[in-house]
Formats: sequence, structure tokens, C-alpha cells
Amino acid sequence: MNAFRFPLRHTLTAALLAASGGLSTLAAAAELPAGTVISAANLDQIKNDTFEGHSIASLLTEKMEWRIRNSGWKLPLAKSQEVPLDPRWVKASQANEGKAVLNKEACRVDNWGAGAPFPNVDMNDPQAAEKLVWNWHLGQLLGDVSQVPQFTQLLIDGKKGVHAEPVAEFSRYTMKGRLTSEQTVEGDGSERGRQLLYFKSPSDMKGLGTYTVMYDSDKVNSVWAYIPAVRRVRQLSGGAWMDPVGSSDQLQDDLDGFNARPCWYPEYKLLGKRWVLAVANSKTGLWNPDGKSFAEKYPVMDDAEPYWNMNNNNFEPREVYVIEATTPSVHPYSKKVLYMEVKYPRFYYVEAYNRKGEFWKFMEFHTYSNMADGGDIRLTASAVIDFQRNHATLSMIDTKSWRTNFDAKASDFSLQTLQRVGR
Repeated sequence: MNAFRFPLRHTLTAALLAASGGLSTLAAAAELPAGTVISAANLDQIKNDTFEGHSIASLLTEKMEWRIRNSGWKLPLAKSQEVPLDPRWVKASQANEGKAVLNKEACRVDNWGAGAPFPNVDMNDPQAAEKLVWNWHLGQLLGDVSQVPQFTQLLIDGKKGVHAEPVAEFSRYTMKGRLTSEQTVEGDGSERGRQLLYFKSPSDMKGLGTYTVMYDSDKVNSVWAYIPAVRRVRQLSGGAWMDPVGSSDQLQDDLDGFNARPCWYPEYKLLGKRWVLAVANSKTGLWNPDGKSFAEKYPVMDDAEPYWNMNNNNFEPREVYVIEATTPSVHPYSKKVLYMEVKYPRFYYVEAYNRKGEFWKFMEFHTYSNMADGGDIRLTASAVIDFQRNHATLSMIDTKSWRTNFDAKASDFSLQTLQRVGR
């Protein structure tokens, strides 16, 4: 009997030591305070620590962690906050429950009036991913009319820094899904909305712009470009939605992360739900057009290689859907992976892959809720980073001049308007 006692005692002792070591490891994990900055320098030390009950490791996607380790990205932790939503949008979305129907053959959603057409998506629904993308397409909280009089589109070389700072104006008018009147549809119902974009500077780009009509059908957008050098308007091809925006890293399809009619993509997969660190309650004033130094003009950015990192905003835990979107065969990308807020339709991150299936671009979007001027969810800044050519395009918004739900009519958004402002 004594022959068995030592091995047994030894085994129990080893087990207790192992257990106590495990407990020590667990005890060493800490709840990090708000204000902690995640960086390459401390990631390994804090990866198993938590923030608001989530481990840091679980709050970072594979590509987010890769950016932190290899590209100088830093994430300051901020306490999560509720994002207030326009009560008109909430009411309209709830009214769609059990009524809206996805009509794939006709490339539309039937029985939809306004708000998100599918307010409660069942994860087990075979059409769950498509319904979520339709929520984005039709149910964004953008306001019935909005105007951004000034934004800049920074072109950034990862080695040399900012090499172009064009300034433009953007405006949008909603024709379907309107919330500010009893009539949710304006016109004959064929149009979803109209957009105007034109550049104000530099001089060689001044007046250059586009006018876009978006339809509520499988019909591709009608897009016209005004060329000030010849004072002529040219209609662009039907595939313009897949083309680059000027000399930027951004495709038309990358605006706000996903800018296509959902039926133009052949397949969607809902990969699941998870938590990530994202900017849902952004600081404002991320671009100061009157700033003299880099720090004054772009207070959210780091003036260090690779120059495109927006390291000085507030990153908080947000629950997201993860959706894989397969592109049509003629698209420059093979797929996009979309990280979409669970509580309302907004993308925080998008990964784009080339036709070989290789990681190509990372897109990042910073937003906040504007309850003072229409209840819209506003973009403060975005980044489209092309890691294959070490280049990025950052859009920085002058939020002070942004207007939403002001007095306007559809005729204010026309081809004639584009020609007038371009001259």
C-alpha cells in the first residue's frame, strides 16, 4: 500500500501546483481602465486582460491585430455608450416586422415603407445575410436630405505621407424611405435617391463632379460626370459602381463600406456575431480646414509612418454581424468581409480580397449619432488602406458645416445643378 502512496501524493501535488499556476494566470488577468491604449508595444502583455468583460484578444479581428502589430495602429479604449437613434426610424422599422418580404427575382423588398425592412433578423434564417445587407441598403439613418459642404479626401503614401488634399462637397436626397413626412415615397417610386458630388479645390480639379440617380430595382445607377475643362457632361458606363473614385484607393462600391444594390452581388454568408473595438461615438472636429500644422489640421491622426492611422479617437466594444459578400466576376475584388453593427445598419470595418483571394484592402469607419439635427448617423472619418501598394485614402469631414433634413426639393438635385456648380 505504501508503494502506491508516494506516486499518488506526487500526482496530487503536481495537480495542485498546476491548478494554482492556472489560478495565478487567471488572477493576473486584469480589467483594463478606459484610456488604456492598445499598441504593438503592449499587446502581448494585455491580450488576455479584459475591457467591459471582453478579453482584448476577442475584441480584435485577425486583420485588426495584424494592423496593430505591423502598421502602427493604436486603439485608445473608451467606455461603451448607447447610440441614440431617430425615434421615427425606430417606429418605421418596427412597423416592417412580419410585412417586408425579400423579392430576389425582382431585386427589391416588397411591403417596405421606411426604416430597416427586417428589424429582427433570425441568425438561422437562410436569407439572414441578405436581409442584413438590405437593411443597410434601404434602412441607413442618413436623413431625408443631407449636405456635407466640405470634406477632404487625403491621398497618403505610406512612406512619404500626405501628397494630395482635394476638398469636395457632397449632398444626397432620399426619394424612398422618407421619414420627415407622411409620404415615404416621392416621385413615381422608381428612384431610391439622388447624389451630387463636386470638387472645390485644388484648381485643376475645381468643378469636376458627378450626379447620380439610384434606382429601386436591378437597374444600375445612372451617373453623369461634369468635365469643367471642356464644359461638357458625360454619362458614365453602367459598371461605374465598381470603378475607382478618381485617383483614390476607393471604389464607388467602397463608399461607406458597401455601395452596391444587394442583388448585384451573387452570394452572401452570415459568418456569425462577435464583439470588436470600433468608433461608434466618435470625437468631432477630426478635420480642421483652418489648421496650420498637421496636428492642428488632423488631430485624430499620427504624423508618423505610415501616416494614415487614426490613433486618437475613442474605440469601444460593439457587437457586430460578420458577413461575407461574394462579388460578381467582373469586380476588382473577389469578396468583402463586412463588420456590421447589430443595433442599426452601419459598417465599422470592411476587408477586401483580390481575385486570387489575397488580402488587399482594409476599410475603417468612424461615426456618431447626431440627434440635434435630424437623428442621422454621421461619418466623421473613413480610411481605405491598400496594403499591397502601401497607400491609403482618408476622408475627413467638416462636421460643423454638415446639414441634415433642411428645406429642399428633389429638383435641387439634378444634372443642371451639377453643371451650374461646376462652372
